Amino acid sequence: MTSPKKDPTPKDPAVEAEFLRKTVLGILSVLETKGLLSSQEVDGILRAARAAATPKPPQRLGGPAATAHWVRPGQPHEPMDRTTPVAIPNLKRTAEEPAAPPMPVLDIDLK
Repeated sequence: MTSPKKDPTPKDPAVEAEFLRKTVLGILSVLETKGLLSSQEVDGILRAARAAATPKPPQRLGGPAATAHWVRPGQPHEPMDRTTPVAIPNLKRTAEEPAAPPMPVLDIDLK
């Protein structure tokens, strides 16, 4: 028996992806025209495929204020002292409203 020949030239991934995309669109179109899939189902499949093909952006970590300990150049790094309790400011407290100035009094003699 003879073994199948391997193609010496590698296939371009962009060409392969385009061929696969057109093949899948053709199959979905046939299934839609035969009445096996509705247009909403085809749209849902295409939307899900597009969402799966789009890479998600990397999740951001907390900012440096939450994780970093700043030191000056040449200053040795010392671990933070976490034994002292940290006072959390009361942000719900409102500023005291200034007292309203007294109403002016008009003293007029009417004769």
